[in-house]
Amino acid sequence: MLDLDHPDTPPTFAISREDGAILSIAKRMTLVSSEAKIELLAQAALHFAKMRSITIDHWGKSKPMLNAIDLLESDLQRLAGLESKNDYVTDWRGKHCTVCSSAITNLESYEDMLYCPMCLKVIDQGRDAVDQAFGLWCI
Repeated sequence: MLDLDHPDTPPTFAISREDGAILSIAKRMTLVSSEAKIELLAQAALHFAKMRSITIDHWGKSKPMLNAIDLLESDLQRLAGLESKNDYVTDWRGKHCTVCSSAITNLESYEDMLYCPMCLKVIDQGRDAVDQAFGLWCI
């Protein structure tokens, strides 16, 4: 159970915010061309730097935590490296991903839920590692 008075709570929430921003970028990557992914990867670099800064400032150079961030960053780079002709940010209805042929998903009752579910799986290991290393599963 999350203790809101614990000294790890504020940095854990800060890590969670950065992780959420990276997830949003990854979802967007599944909808755009290879060229557009490069710009998104540059945006994500700022969030990874912030995650590392928060980690070092609060937990020191915790190898498991920093390794989890590295794995997520590596996974996102792999996602960015998938050759794509997708252009589905505004026109996704009835479209299939040019990378994996999966239908583009939109959970309309939720914000930021338009993405290719199969391509997004590329970052699952990194996301799981960050969840475990920082205890994000309890948030």
